[in-house]
Amino acid sequence: MTYAESSSIHSPVDVVRQPAGVFSPSVWGDYFITHTPMPSSEIEKIKKRIDELKDVIKKQLRDANDLLQSLEMIDAIHHLGVAYHFELEINDALKKIHRDGFEESEDLHTIALGFRLLRQQRFPISADIFNKFMDKEGDFKESLEHDAKALLSLYEAAHLGTPNEKILENAEKFARTYLKLLLGTMDPKFATIISRSLETPRFRRTERLEAREYLSIYEEEKTRSELLLEFAKLDYHLVQSIHLEELLHITLWKNAMALSENLPFARDRFVELHFWMIGAYFEPCYSRARIMTTKLLILTSILDDIYDQYGTLEELELLTEKIERWELEGVDQLPKYLQHFCVVLYKTFNDFEDELSFEQNSFRMQFLKKEMKKLAHAYFDETRWGNQHYIPSMQEHLRISLLSCAYPMLFCATFVGMYEVIPSNAFEWVTEFPEIVKASCFICRVMNDITSDEHEEIGNHFASIVESYTKDNECTQEEACNKLKVMVEDAWKTLNQEYLITNLPLFLVRPIFNLARVMELFYKDTDNYTNPFGSMRDNIKLVMVEPILSKW
Repeated sequence: MTYAESSSIHSPVDVVRQPAGVFSPSVWGDYFITHTPMPSSEIEKIKKRIDELKDVIKKQLRDANDLLQSLEMIDAIHHLGVAYHFELEINDALKKIHRDGFEESEDLHTIALGFRLLRQQRFPISADIFNKFMDKEGDFKESLEHDAKALLSLYEAAHLGTPNEKILENAEKFARTYLKLLLGTMDPKFATIISRSLETPRFRRTERLEAREYLSIYEEEKTRSELLLEFAKLDYHLVQSIHLEELLHITLWKNAMALSENLPFARDRFVELHFWMIGAYFEPCYSRARIMTTKLLILTSILDDIYDQYGTLEELELLTEKIERWELEGVDQLPKYLQHFCVVLYKTFNDFEDELSFEQNSFRMQFLKKEMKKLAHAYFDETRWGNQHYIPSMQEHLRISLLSCAYPMLFCATFVGMYEVIPSNAFEWVTEFPEIVKASCFICRVMNDITSDEHEEIGNHFASIVESYTKDNECTQEEACNKLKVMVEDAWKTLNQEYLITNLPLFLVRPIFNLARVMELFYKDTDNYTNPFGSMRDNIKLVMVEPILSKW
């Protein structure tokens, strides 16, 4: 069957196996089709002002001589989501601080802030820098217990710890304990900042949501820079408009592919998935990459629902074979809903390949196809085990489920749409399951399974990692969840370590790390993907819908 011949399957199919009430349609409908793009005259006006302010801020960064002032300015720039404009200046400033040293400072806030900023920029710095704040018994000094600002900086720094850095483990416990005790005694605004960090530490938050929330906080700070605040608001407004145009494109594509009509049993989460990819990289230069990965995630989410909830084992075996062969010949042997899915999947990949061929980058798609094949096989293995009511061991489970979480495929996909020159060995590296990928996948799998909604217990659903741990260790589900949460914390430390030592440029490593952060947002307390009507809808409205500027 050719693409031209596929038009016959664009009419809605009769669905007789749809599980009633399990899945919900999109919260957003065609909301983003009504979005009116920003007029080009307004864009040019904003860009001109941004460029003017950027030059001033760059000069301030270069000329800053006071250590703490420089660190706090860099921190505010990161917090406001505009660090991508000043990467060279920030790196130069931190390089100077790292070279000149700041260890002699007796101020815990300065030491902890410097430690965190240097580590997140991958400068080598030892946790031994905190030894001076310990007493003879190896505990943090009592004199620090009432310094909320220093405790908050220590708490945030501790979450960049790597395996076996006991001093940072102790720092996290110490800071958390006393910050909780101080909450009721401090200024309400600062208490809100601390409560947010205790809920999700800074280094695990998605950058765009953090920037949007922090803009409101920074606006009320007495020590704020009015120029930096204006710059951050203008930049946010401009980037938000780019994200909205991407969503318009994705909405039109989804409608043109007739996904909802032909696959109505699947969760319609195109807005949430675009928001997911904004969590991976939000910068304007990655607009094409975001569009590509969002389209791919939409198809992956549908594929997950086909294997997980809808297809019969016989149908899924045929589908897996079809994806493995990667050809449309004989696709008419599949049920019509799978015919439609395969045609859209292959057409989408073909479109990507055509676009990349103009840049001599079509080789990237071969890696992505291989990852999609691995994903389909992992989905099928899970379905087969689910049909057999088989609960695998943890080792067996992870062998399959670290692939079926879809993150290995997604990490490869984040590279595919980038305009940067990326050699083939970078794709070989990311698809060979390195430690940083493994750690991020573990976080994804466990957080997903712990918060799995009750729809996943319907029928012959594949056993969760919680069930496998419970079986292996003959413990209760509550005990299994608690132990798995500890293992997630260990995975974060591994992720931190690999972030520091992986021999790849930061622009390739950051999306892998950032996608672990997205899991904190979607699955920390509940499954906000399957049930997007609560906090997730509010977060998306805040980041994507609500304007940051009332007028310009």
